[in-house]
Amino acid sequence: MSLTLGDYIYYILKPPVRLFLRHKFNIQVETNALQEAKGPYLLLGHHVTNYDPVISNAYSKRLIRYIAGDANQDSHIKKLLLAMMESIPFAKNRGDAKSIRDLVKHVKQGHPVGLYPEGGRNWDGTTDYIIPSTAKLVKLLKLPVYAAFFKGGYLSTPRWASQSRRGKMVLEISKILDRETVLSKSAKELHRVLKEKLNYNEFQWQRQSRVYFKGHNLAEYIQRLLYLCPNCQAVNSFQSQGDSFHCTNCNIEYSVNHYGEIEGCREFTDTVSWNRWQQSHLRDIIQKGFSFANSDVQLEKLDIETGKRKKEQVQLNLLPKWLELKSGQGAETVHYRDLSSMSITFSDMLEFYVGKSKYRITLDPRRHMSIKLLYDLVMKVKGERD
Repeated sequence: MSLTLGDYIYYILKPPVRLFLRHKFNIQVETNALQEAKGPYLLLGHHVTNYDPVISNAYSKRLIRYIAGDANQDSHIKKLLLAMMESIPFAKNRGDAKSIRDLVKHVKQGHPVGLYPEGGRNWDGTTDYIIPSTAKLVKLLKLPVYAAFFKGGYLSTPRWASQSRRGKMVLEISKILDRETVLSKSAKELHRVLKEKLNYNEFQWQRQSRVYFKGHNLAEYIQRLLYLCPNCQAVNSFQSQGDSFHCTNCNIEYSVNHYGEIEGCREFTDTVSWNRWQQSHLRDIIQKGFSFANSDVQLEKLDIETGKRKKEQVQLNLLPKWLELKSGQGAETVHYRDLSSMSITFSDMLEFYVGKSKYRITLDPRRHMSIKLLYDLVMKVKGERD
């Protein structure tokens, strides 16, 4: 295997980057099978921080070429850094033949490759929906598969939070599939194995570890994730400040402590159990009917064929069968049946496609509805991920 420019940059940057990450997250290595891995391999993992691919590379012997969502190419600096590390741009949650070809090319050159089968960072601390096409890709690549777990990573930087915390991150990287198993199993069987092997719950780990996470504003913006009050069943009624959040309908107050646990709630002590419960009530919310209005929402619309972009402020109305986008230029109705590949990028940006147009809607958690409520309702109405 010949070294590329990306490899040389990687070997130069790896020591200082590893030192920085070790200090930032207080990283402790539990197991690291990548130190012994030879030849090309595929690295998967649960995705909990923006640093996950950087951390994996800092503890690998060789540069891992990661698939990176196209939203990460939104600035010249990011685009340059990702190109230097030979990352592979990918349109999130859409089939991208060129990305797959680039991935296969790297494998043929003997390079390790990596991706996150959840498609994005998980929200509540447990492994999210595993995209089924991941198993097909595993079958196509015919490589041994490793998995990286960043225990304490979610509690260090909850996706919904306004600020990070500092406690401890325990790194575990192990082989979950050898090449012979990949060759012998069908894609459907591999999907079941991946769901089992990649399953992880941060709060189960925390109940055993009891790591103290130092930080401020521990509950701020938790309304990005939590949207159903267990006390009064109000929907989209939470406001947060500092370490506390409360329901504006019944005025009950909850808080988040330095162990990442929720206090003041009889039913739930963590975001995993709370989120599972609220998702189980989505069908009831839909049957009762819903309407959520959001003013001054930032909309960006991209024509995929021409590259032309249009940005404007709109009134976003979420209704049972469609989205309404109203501005001074007029109104547009987007039926749920017509949109595809919906995903949440970063913490506040919702992306989806309608035909040859890509939509980006950016919400403000201080003024707009819960982005997870918007996403969950649309996905439920469409019948996806039931």
